[in-house]
Amino acid sequence: MKRITAILLVLTVVLSLLLSGCGCSKKPADTEPSTEATLAPTEATTPALTLPLQDPNRHPLTGEKLAEPWSGQIVAVKVNNIRDAMPQHGVSQADVVYEIEEEGTTRNMALYSDISKVDRIGSIRSTRTYFVSVAAAYDAYLVHCGTSTHANNGGYDHNGNKVSNWKDIDEQKGAYSQYFYRDKDRYSAGYAWEHTLFTSGERLAKALEGKPMSAPKTGFIFKEGVELTGGETANEITIKFKTSGKTTTFIYDAETGLYARNQYGKACIDGNNQQLDAVKNVITLYTKQWYCSQGHGHHYYDTIGSGEGYAAVNGKIVPIKWSRASVDAPYIYTLADGSPLEMDVGRSYIAIVGEKFPIEYK
Repeated sequence: MKRITAILLVLTVVLSLLLSGCGCSKKPADTEPSTEATLAPTEATTPALTLPLQDPNRHPLTGEKLAEPWSGQIVAVKVNNIRDAMPQHGVSQADVVYEIEEEGTTRNMALYSDISKVDRIGSIRSTRTYFVSVAAAYDAYLVHCGTSTHANNGGYDHNGNKVSNWKDIDEQKGAYSQYFYRDKDRYSAGYAWEHTLFTSGERLAKALEGKPMSAPKTGFIFKEGVELTGGETANEITIKFKTSGKTTTFIYDAETGLYARNQYGKACIDGNNQQLDAVKNVITLYTKQWYCSQGHGHHYYDTIGSGEGYAAVNGKIVPIKWSRASVDAPYIYTLADGSPLEMDVGRSYIAIVGEKFPIEYK
């Protein structure tokens, strides 16, 4: 009897260790059986993709040709994306914009290669573990206001893998609060207090004075005038975020060669300059998602591993594969046959969608 009790005790300890890390078991958010084949291959069946050679004389985020190799600080700013906080400010000037679902909505992370050129940015919100992980892929400084329970004071990704060099610019830490401000006019106009926090390129440039340069290895391969061989027509793309029901639609303009971002039934117009937010490349990545009810309750995503998705450029769309070897490694993208994905020169939007919830395009 004592031997059985001891064995049960050991099993209980082992199980508790396996379920620790973020404090919740790793399980999909949607536990109902699916009738569709998953788009996320397992690590056992999908080898890691090889980081392609990058042209040092092209901009790492946009692919623009440079006279000499790029050097600077990549800054990733967490920007509010809820309907009640519109319009956004400064997002149209970002080189890359991420959209990932959080609790009941989505949030954006805007990546800038020269923050000094941007006017005001916001409104600013808190970060989550998966944004910490994605920012680390670019060796970026992550600008935000507070964190979720599991991201707080640790810099850990979803599985407890430590982001060893989390470049953290948190408004709630006293040393950085001076680089943010509350827009009292916005509050007087009826915006909730949590939708009034802003910063600016000038302020962030001061916050970054004397800090190391970024060393991004983005996995992007750029080429002017990309034609996606075998791609299907994609003049309109709708990305659905299943849990929140949020959708983001892109409308292709053949004259400009850009996809205009639309949400909440209207075009996304930057509050700084009244400019339409339009991008050259639209990428959707599928990965596993689960929900942790601990604390206030948060979503989690596999930001490391491999999976599938879609890439759209110049009015065409194709299926792709993605891979990321570790929390310090970049994302790598290929076509379905394993050849490198070529992106066109310009701005990019990347959605990380937690479950296979097919995008619509026509």
